[in-house]
Order: sequence, then C-alpha cells, then structure tokens
Amino acid sequence: MDSTPGSTDGSTSDVTLEWGACDDPAATDDSLECTTLEVPLDYDDPDGEQISLALVRVPAADGATDGAVLFNPGGPGGSGFEYVATGGPTVVAALGFEHLDLVGFDPRGVDRSGGLRCLSDAELDAYAYPDNTPDDPAEEARLDEADAAFAAACTAKYGDSLALYSTTNTARDMDAIRAALGQDQISYLGISYGTYLGAVYATMFPGRVRAMVLDSAFEPGGDTIEQQYLTQLAGFEHAFDDWASWCQQTTSCRFNSPDVGGAWDALRQQLDDAPITNADGRIGNQALLERATKAALYSRLEWPVLGSALADASAGDPQGMFRLADQYFSRDEDGLYATIQQSNAIINCASGIESETPPDPVALAATLRAAAPRFGRTITAEDLSEGDGCADLMPRQTLDAIGYDGDAPIVVVGGTNDPATPFRWAEEMAAAMGSSARLVTYTGEGHGQLLASTCVTEIEAELLTDLQLPDPDTVCEPDPDIDRPQWWDLIPDPDGVGPVEELPEIASALGLTPTTLYSEIHTSTVSAAVVLGNYRPLLEDVGFEYRGEQKPLIGATQAIYSAPNGDLFSVLTLGPAVFDDPQLQVSADLIPEGETLVVLLYIPQ
Repeated sequence: MDSTPGSTDGSTSDVTLEWGACDDPAATDDSLECTTLEVPLDYDDPDGEQISLALVRVPAADGATDGAVLFNPGGPGGSGFEYVATGGPTVVAALGFEHLDLVGFDPRGVDRSGGLRCLSDAELDAYAYPDNTPDDPAEEARLDEADAAFAAACTAKYGDSLALYSTTNTARDMDAIRAALGQDQISYLGISYGTYLGAVYATMFPGRVRAMVLDSAFEPGGDTIEQQYLTQLAGFEHAFDDWASWCQQTTSCRFNSPDVGGAWDALRQQLDDAPITNADGRIGNQALLERATKAALYSRLEWPVLGSALADASAGDPQGMFRLADQYFSRDEDGLYATIQQSNAIINCASGIESETPPDPVALAATLRAAAPRFGRTITAEDLSEGDGCADLMPRQTLDAIGYDGDAPIVVVGGTNDPATPFRWAEEMAAAMGSSARLVTYTGEGHGQLLASTCVTEIEAELLTDLQLPDPDTVCEPDPDIDRPQWWDLIPDPDGVGPVEELPEIASALGLTPTTLYSEIHTSTVSAAVVLGNYRPLLEDVGFEYRGEQKPLIGATQAIYSAPNGDLFSVLTLGPAVFDDPQLQVSADLIPEGETLVVLLYIPQ
C-alpha cells in the first residue's frame, strides 16, 4: 500500500504507514508485512518527482511494539528489503526482538526503490570480466569499452539526477521512514557501508537516535590518498594469505597443495592464456578468478567453496567460479541482475566516496603492486591518473563527515581480519560517534559479524533490546567449531543412502555453519519419505527417541530425534522443489537429477 511523504522537520508526520500482506516473491514468510513510502527525489523540491521506497517488517511477536529497528546490509546498494524478507525472522530470533519491529528497506536507487539500471542484463554480462591484462588491440578495445559503457549509459538515462542518490539523501529518507512510523526516535542496525549511513544519519539527526549497532565499520573520511587505494587491497591480500594457509593445511580443501598461493598464481596465468567456457557460454578468465576469490574471502564459511571452485576451474569447469561471482553481483540463474552492481557506483560517487588522483601515480602504483602482489598486480599509473570513474558520471561531490554529539548508546564492531573494512576504520568511527559509543573488537575472519559470532550477536542484542552497552575494550573471539559427538558412531546407514559427500557449496547455501552445528551431507537414490522411513526404526533400535517431523522449507522434511544422551539430532531431507528457492537455486546443479539430499544434524542446546 502507498503512503505520502513523511516529514524530516517535525518529530513525526501525519503519514501513517499502512502495512499489509507482502506480494513480493522474496517475502514468503506469512509473518512479514510490507508497505511503501513516497519520498522526494530532490529534497530541495519536495513537491517534484517522488521515489517509492519499498519496506518490509517482521512485527513484534506479541503485536506490542517498543519501536522499530531499521536495517541496512551495506554495499552501498544492498537490498535491506531482500535481507529482511529472507532472513528477518532468523535475525529477530537471534536478537530477541520480542517488543521491537525489524524493518528492512531498499534505499533510493536500489532494486524495488527506483532501482538504477543503466545497462541491460545482457550488457552487464558482456562487460562483466574484461581481460584486465590485454595482450592485443582487441582485448585493449574491449577493456576500454567496458570502462566507458556504464558512465555513458547512466548519464544518458538519468542525467543530473544521479547526484541525488547520495548517502545524505538516504539518511533523509530514513528520517522520513521514522516519521511515518510515528516514532520520536529510531533504532538502527547497519553492516559495512550501512555503518557509514547510520553514522551520517546520527550526525544529521542526533536527537532521533534511540540506539545503533554499526557492524564492520566503514569510515572513509580520514584516509590519506594512499590509504584510499591501499586499504582494501591490503585487506583482501591478507585474507587470501589466511585462506591459502588454511587450504594448504586442510586435506579436505579440494585445491590443497604444498603451495596453494603458487597454484592460484598458475591458475590465474592459465586462465589468462586460455580462458575456459562455462555451460551457459560465458567465458571464464583471470578477471573472473580474481572476483570469485574476493567474493569467497568475505566469509570463512566460503573458504571450502572457493577450494572446490578453483579445483573445478583447474580441470576446465568455471561454473564454481561463476557461482561465487554471480552471488557477489546478485545475478540469478536466469541471468537477471539486482541493481547493486550499478547502484553501488552511483551511490559512492553521489556521496563523495571516491579516491583522489594521487600526486605521483607512478610511485603509488608501484607501492600498491608491492603491498598487494596478487590483487594489485594489474594496477598501472594510467589507472590511477584516470581516477575511479566518478568524473564521467557527475561533478565531484562532498564526502559527509561524521560526528555524533548525542547520548544514545552505540556499538561499533571492527574485525582485525576483516578483508573489506579494516579495524582502523572501526576505531575512527567509534571515536567520531562520541562518548556514548563503545568499540567491540572481533578477532576472527570475515566481514559482518551479525549471526556469525555468538559473542558479537549477544552484544548487539543487548544494545538494541535493553540499551545495554558492553564493557569498554570488549574483545570477541571466534566461535569454536562444534565437535563430532561420541554417539554419532551409532547412526545407521540405511539402504539407499550414499556415503558422506563433500559439498561445501550446499553447506554454505543451507547455512550449515560448523560453529553452530555439526553436520554431514549424503545423497540418496530413494525418495525423502522412504529415507525418513528407513532411518526411524534403525535409529530407535540404537536408542534414539523420535520426536516428530516439521517442514522448514517447501520440498524439505526434517525428522527430529533425541540422541541417547538427550542431545538434539535430526535427519533433514531435501527434494528437488527445495532448489526452486532463490537462495538455493544456484546450487541445484550440484545434486544429481532425481536424487534426494540427506543432511544429518547435531544442534547443541
């Protein structure tokens, strides 16, 4: 249902959001509610062109709300609607939001909120992975064309309005949402770029903040010119070294070798010399390898997935690399893209988040190549002299400085091994957010710790639900992997169920995180009903107590048992219909046609 603009001048507005049932394909949970809110494209012309913001919420469990928590997953250009629609109930359960609504929204220019689409999906495919080490005039021309096509298409379609898709205006939109919710203050949970958006909001509207969680802080304001270019390059280089060390020491990593880094370098050269063709006709080259690798380094859960993808690529199959890169660029199985790849660049430029031209491009290029020999190896002085492409989209915009002088409690989370947002940014953001802000240090791998770290998740829950700040100098260690329970040896092997399979892509897609549960994956040539029927008497014969069944997904059935010592154990069967789910669709081809996936789970209580 549509609503008219909220006001960012008064505490609340005369607009009331009319929540109703969701008709978006991502919002399949019946507990979700959806609405839209009209806001001005240009706040200097409030009666002019409007943008319809798409909102989704998980309402407070008992209907009695103490307020709302707005959510942004980062990017910029990430869909808060999609995240809450698909994972909101899980987040609400983890954070204990009994009396708080969780509200996700697509920011202006993103997907359902006037999503920016300069290039078609076919053009995005064509320009996705140009050879970044051109060896002949044709490759050079294609690289130049890929660089120029996006800016030309955007300016032709959107003109001067591109500068209106800024962080400042998105913060104004957030205040319009707050006003339309009828609340004097709003709580906020932001990840990555979402931390900067939250910090800008708090700077602009300090009296409107109830509480804030800023997880994996992004603070570009204090960077030197060298840091603007080097920070993330060095972060991913460090994360790559950690992954390579793990793969080198882990025999289950399918890319395992005595020198994983050297094997990656050799594969990169192999793909540069002789790119390989995917089943859908797309060409996999060294640029795809680099993107797939970076995509996997955002989460430790993806490390074994990367190993499998690279092993397959070495054997001539690039599908695993495309799967990782497509997930990063939000490209679905039908070749349709979300807007993040395009809106990201525009929002960055409109927000003044762009790198300056260095005074000595030759010297800086050499520094970057030395500091990041894998991910910086193709950078040239010419690249740095040309800037980051913002000049072709719009005049240079001013970066918003952050500085909060209110007294609402704020938690800033920084990871010491975060490849995308270094710990230094978290320190700087915590200082800028004033005396009511606390810095939490996470020492594990990965980017974005909500639901990935029990320690961090509990801190975030206490802040948002009870306004409770953690102790100063709090450090969160990574969760340990769950050990294989002793009674696991009692589990029988029914007819029709195959041996344990190493399917890291499936484990990742299903969220089978080894720090929260112990699992094994099998396949079966018989139906789900037969699998469950065969397991039950065999399990009961060795002391397992059957407790019933549930259907967590369409096409999935889960039989629940108590193990002999009382632990919770389940047999989860997944039929072909499960892989119609957009979150699992990309993994459908990993299961032989007609077979059932069988997942055995131990979930500590």
